[in-house]
Amino acid sequence: MRVFLRTHLATLALVAATTSVACGQAVPASSMSPSVGPGMPSVDGIFHYALSGSELLQTGNGSGLGYSTALSGDASYSSRSIVRPFSMTYAGGVLLGNQYSQRATTFQNFALSQGLVAGEWIFGISDSVSYLPQSPTLGLSGIPGVGDLGSQPIQGPSSGPAGGVLTNNSTNVSNALSGDVERRLTPLTSISGMGSWSILRFPDGNGLESTQIAAEGALNHRLDTRDTISGSGTYSTFSYGSGIDLTIQTQGGNLAFQRVLSRKLSMSVSAGPMWISGSNSELVPSRLTVATDLSVLYSRKVTTASLSYSRGVNGGSGVQPGALSDSVAAMVGRTYGRDWVASFTGNYTHSGGLVKNAGLSGLPAAAFLYAGGTTNLVYGGAQVTRRLSDSLSAFASYNLQHQSIDSTLLLQNAYSGFNQTFGIGITFSPHSTRLGQF
Repeated sequence: MRVFLRTHLATLALVAATTSVACGQAVPASSMSPSVGPGMPSVDGIFHYALSGSELLQTGNGSGLGYSTALSGDASYSSRSIVRPFSMTYAGGVLLGNQYSQRATTFQNFALSQGLVAGEWIFGISDSVSYLPQSPTLGLSGIPGVGDLGSQPIQGPSSGPAGGVLTNNSTNVSNALSGDVERRLTPLTSISGMGSWSILRFPDGNGLESTQIAAEGALNHRLDTRDTISGSGTYSTFSYGSGIDLTIQTQGGNLAFQRVLSRKLSMSVSAGPMWISGSNSELVPSRLTVATDLSVLYSRKVTTASLSYSRGVNGGSGVQPGALSDSVAAMVGRTYGRDWVASFTGNYTHSGGLVKNAGLSGLPAAAFLYAGGTTNLVYGGAQVTRRLSDSLSAFASYNLQHQSIDSTLLLQNAYSGFNQTFGIGITFSPHSTRLGQF
């Protein structure tokens, strides 16, 4: 739901500051300054980077002991203008050990966003791309144990498994491109629109590739300084590779309400009917269901926390062609004095495949190896960070993931079982630098 992009741009710095709680891993807020002098662009903004080295130990799932040395880093640039806000975030590194077929494995994430406020119009565009050896889970990079838990920016390159289902270790590439526009009609009312295109690809062939196109239009109205309501219409399509001639569509409408409960607490909720259909009605019978999003945010000086619930259709994570998922997520971050930071993140997702009747004769056989199936996924992590000096900090982390799948998904690249990852490391992160104007 796109509600008052102007308000979002104005509060970007505050949200970024409160969601970046890991010592030495904070990602600053975003904005870009206007041009300075004839033909002289401004690079006035804040640059921040962090470099980490860590040792990872993974156990569980009957696969023996896995270990890796991780050399990683992240960097961000954020400009300072509210008229043309701009931000870039990078997180990546290399894993050396026996976890990924006895070879060095890289992980790369990159995200950028650009906004423009022009009179009554507000425009935004963003792009996020990742190259990972596994489904992303926690932290800025999506790789557990590398020390970036709790440093999630406004738009992270990686944010949980795509669709809520973990695959086995399999290289995946994702890209999401989106654009927003809002037009203010009155001081309290606006209309807005959004369009996005995203892909999930598996270069090693161990996953079902998918493409999503989505669009949304909304009417937004601010009731008072604390309350905003919106109504929107949504549309999306999912298409697939691997010889599967199938497209899934969703159409829906949502009513949304946002309220600032206090200086420390805010909430938002949206819900509405969603119609699901497929290009092959035998494989994906049409159905009417409900799409929902609910979130509560808390921020007070040294503590930030969030709790959210969502229900909706996704591309199926490379395991199944389309899934309906219910997901609950929680995050808590807190600093203790000048030297200690603790972060916790947890998630539970139940996903049910949209494909039915895959065994009927006359249907394309390719399909359907990818039967509907259901999964239950739990993953979470905790990290404690200790400041050693102005630029150095040490951390210890614990991460777990457990996924159960039904028998229809046994032939797919779906992870099944329980494992744990322990990580310890050190981070070098100097103070953020203001680049200034040239």
